[in-house]
Amino acid sequence: MLNESSPVPSSVCVIIPMYNSAGSIRQTLDSLNDQTRRPDHVIVIDDGSSDDGAQIVEHYAASFPLTLLRQANEGPASARNHGVFKAEETFIAFLDADDQWHPQKLEKQLQLYDELTRKGHKVGLIDCYQMSEFSDGRRELEDRLKTGNHFEDFIHENVINGTSGVVVLREVITALGGFDQSLRYAEDRLLWTRIAEHWEIHTVPQVLIQRGVNIGNITAQPRKYYPHKLKFIERYLERYGARLSKQQRIHFVLANHADFLGAFSRRGDHVQVIQVFHRMLRHSWQTLICFNGKPTLRYLYALTKTLRKAS
Repeated sequence: MLNESSPVPSSVCVIIPMYNSAGSIRQTLDSLNDQTRRPDHVIVIDDGSSDDGAQIVEHYAASFPLTLLRQANEGPASARNHGVFKAEETFIAFLDADDQWHPQKLEKQLQLYDELTRKGHKVGLIDCYQMSEFSDGRRELEDRLKTGNHFEDFIHENVINGTSGVVVLREVITALGGFDQSLRYAEDRLLWTRIAEHWEIHTVPQVLIQRGVNIGNITAQPRKYYPHKLKFIERYLERYGARLSKQQRIHFVLANHADFLGAFSRRGDHVQVIQVFHRMLRHSWQTLICFNGKPTLRYLYALTKTLRKAS
């Protein structure tokens, strides 16, 4: 792997995958213009958009070098990799095209990286707290604090607060080959887990990201993303299954299915709730009691609604 002590970073490239984001990309770029420590380079990757987002980027008056790349629609993993392997800067910072950074975001993260590496820490990734703002007015704080070795935590959940908050050494990503482009969901969790195998992960304990949650989110389109979650489960167990105990494997599989069972339930998609629950039950009887019985209660409710409709 890489040298134990990487030099203090001297440059940062921001990678922005963009798909039909004409309505938000200007505000996203504005948040970079407002940084107290501006990026040295920004790369926007237009992932086969059908709107005029690319034209907005081309004509944007940036206070930093701005590059627009275009590709056919291949998903966020491919778009981010395109930017990562085009970049030459020491650090990569990810930002989605409908999110915005607070003005001190980059400055505070680079300060923390500098402090930790001077103390001898082998830091691979730094994130921050994130506030998600939903189209219905709801707000949700993501404030998982990381302070070192967190590989085991990724078995239970994605402990990164949001991809738009990630700052990572470019050579760390390139050494691992970037994101798995065969995945269109949870590809970030897989890469963060791989980073956590070998490097420390730390968090700036402040809300420095404003995330916009639109109709492309899992909550609104679980049918679209569930097949990719199944592929993620398979890929994750291929790599790490032998390192997990039997109980850890059971928890991992049930937790990942339960995420989508809940999403289907909230949308009233009772047929999908029943199908996901049956898939979980085939994997383990613990489905009946996992997560305080919530999946079972949602299943029984969906079953009741479905039987009533049929009668």
